Amino acid sequence: MDKNSTEMADRYVSFMNIDCYRHASDVIDAILEVTQDERYSNRFWEVFKSKIPQTYFDKNPDEKVLYHVCASVFYIEELFETSNHAVGLELMSTCEYQCC
Repeated sequence: MDKNSTEMADRYVSFMNIDCYRHASDVIDAILEVTQDERYSNRFWEVFKSKIPQTYFDKNPDEKVLYHVCASVFYIEELFETSNHAVGLELMSTCEYQCC
């Protein structure tokens, strides 16, 4: 396979061809969806949401969005497990494996 192929995604080499910003943004989208339900929102998630980088809302690719997600992998997975949000778990798994 050509090293520059768009199908190649090898985080151990360079993160080339992996859209980590999109993965992290998708995870944040799912968090915002789940925490709209007050059963799954608490002080931690309110603080987490208040610290979402402005670049996420501006749809401006930025590593701060990825850092915000990767710094809370355990808590995010727990949220998705508790809320039975299978899509969120899959998004977090992809983001963690490819980008964190």
